[in-house]
Amino acid sequence: MTWIKKKLYLAAIPLSIGISIAAAVSVRANAPNVFAATPKNRTLISQSFTPPNREGKSPVTAGAATRGGCDTKQNLVTPLMPKEKLGLTFDERPTFYWHTSKSNAETAEFLLLDDNDDLVYEANVNLPKKPGIFAFTLPPEAPGLKTNKQYHWYLSVNCSSEETDDIVTVEGWVERTKPNLATWIKLNKSTPKYRSKIYADASIWHEAITNVAQQRCIAPYDSTMVLYWNQLLTSVGLKELVSESITNVCEVKNDDNK
Repeated sequence: MTWIKKKLYLAAIPLSIGISIAAAVSVRANAPNVFAATPKNRTLISQSFTPPNREGKSPVTAGAATRGGCDTKQNLVTPLMPKEKLGLTFDERPTFYWHTSKSNAETAEFLLLDDNDDLVYEANVNLPKKPGIFAFTLPPEAPGLKTNKQYHWYLSVNCSSEETDDIVTVEGWVERTKPNLATWIKLNKSTPKYRSKIYADASIWHEAITNVAQQRCIAPYDSTMVLYWNQLLTSVGLKELVSESITNVCEVKNDDNK
């Protein structure tokens, strides 16, 4: 953890809000590229994400990623989340998604910080050997998120070699909230295949992307789910990632898909 703290202090990234979530998971490098299919039916309902209404709440200010010599020609790590860098969730232990490009990095470290900038949880993870999208779920031993509190997470990738000591850090926020009655009724009446639309309309990012990702794993060539995935990522400015391969996403368990 020493190398991450050293880089964060040097970069002087403001830890202005909440704490970060992260958890270790294993990565399967040879997972099938189920996200590369192209939908045939484009007459379905929209899957665009609705940004949350933050009126009356403290704004989220994301610090820029810090970079060393880690393959600076590409975005080494890209969080799959809204442009505001804040993702809402109903889950006390949500799943997070990132895309990694080609690099010599093999490991990453996650830091979870509270509103006093104190460390709450940390974990090391292995990065996929090939470029692609990978997922992380906060494990049972990690503290569960409390409702109506923002948590600040950091993901730091160590690209160090014998010649250099380089780290890339990206950050974001997550906030747990409770569903209102209308959303709760819709979720209970719907089937898992169509819940991502309900989450997206309710501005619940983590469940929206997790639900459609897991449905893609269940039915990789379902044109409806391919379209939902493409529309969801495009609506938050991630169109360039819609056809990227996945690594461990289909290994992440999600009770919402039962």
